Amino acid sequence: MKNIMFLFLTAIILIGCKEDSLTEPEPPEPSASEHTIYNVPADTGSHNRVTYFRFSDSTIVMGNDTATANWDIGFKSTTIYTNSGSSGPGQGAAVVFRGVNFSDVTFAPDTGFNTDAAGAPAIPTGSGNGWYNYDFATNVISPLPGVVLVIRTGDGKYAKVQILSYYKDAPENPTGFEPARYYSFKYLYQPDGSKNLE
Repeated sequence: MKNIMFLFLTAIILIGCKEDSLTEPEPPEPSASEHTIYNVPADTGSHNRVTYFRFSDSTIVMGNDTATANWDIGFKSTTIYTNSGSSGPGQGAAVVFRGVNFSDVTFAPDTGFNTDAAGAPAIPTGSGNGWYNYDFATNVISPLPGVVLVIRTGDGKYAKVQILSYYKDAPENPTGFEPARYYSFKYLYQPDGSKNLE
């Protein structure tokens, strides 16, 4: 009788352990992640095209998705577009912060976002106006120090971006003879929809 009781209790314990081991773990909450991207082409040919980029998976968006909210920023020469207004059907927008470090921008603001309009992108164009400076003597385009772009994405989430270089392979001191219109940038994307950017 003792042996039967022992076997019965052992079977119950084993069944209980087996059921526990089949329990699926809870997936982790999405968290903000920082990335550095090199050599995103921006109108490198004679086709005058925009290159569309999505933060959530660090990919260039092509084909039919370029007409949807499935991209976040677009690059064409020195102009950066958001998926908004005249540029796309998304919820995109941008705020330009000046005189800050990338790590200083810890939250997306509640106000101050601009959307793209015909001839007036959310991120201003022209030397000294948006993200870059143009040196007329050397023909070099350099990112303005202390400029961080806060982007509202095509689907209404948030990211912060700092342009690192406009030249292929991001040379430290470009001369103007390197292949141009290749963006290198770092960004932090917040997938949970909050405005937290740290």
